[in-house]
Amino acid sequence: MIGEDSRQPIEPWTVERSVYSYRDRWIRLRSDDCRMASGQRISPYHVIELPTWLNVVALTPACQVVLVTEYRHGLGEILTGLPSGTVDPEDPDVEAAARRELLEETGFGGGRFLLLGRHPANPANQNNEVVGFLAIGVDRIATQALDPTEEIAVSTEDFAPWFGKVCRMEVRMQVSHIAATLMAARLIDGGEVPELEHLRSNLF
Repeated sequence: MIGEDSRQPIEPWTVERSVYSYRDRWIRLRSDDCRMASGQRISPYHVIELPTWLNVVALTPACQVVLVTEYRHGLGEILTGLPSGTVDPEDPDVEAAARRELLEETGFGGGRFLLLGRHPANPANQNNEVVGFLAIGVDRIATQALDPTEEIAVSTEDFAPWFGKVCRMEVRMQVSHIAATLMAARLIDGGEVPELEHLRSNLF
């Protein structure tokens, strides 16, 4: 019959052996010897183990989005994006981690945090997730508390025009930051954030 799917159910691979070739506080590299249900062997298959990533679409009471600019050595470029970071073992939960990262990187805090989703970062060869938040009504309440290796410039832009630039692909930003921005706009446009009702007509 046309359209009938005759494929067999997909099953997870069996891991027969794992070796760690590198470990530190930020990253672990694991190499697995795997066997598929068909008997096909895959060896080695490299997996990068990372902590949970997070990012925050932080809006001030004046509906300005808080942005950070820093040098990103992996790409070798200076980029502007959302406050972001990782969940530390000491963080009681992911929202607490997001609040901590926002405060440390920007000095902004307070407000109400709404979860934007929790999704795999790169499931082909990473084991971590990315968690996004929309923070409403944040204010500058402290100075930055940066690590010695961090250089972060903080700026704000009116959210609606900045979101327009994101949609027109005029903003070069980490892909999970773009996803969080779009999810935040969807919440606002869907009327799910009463405090931001006045933004709805300016987004799409």
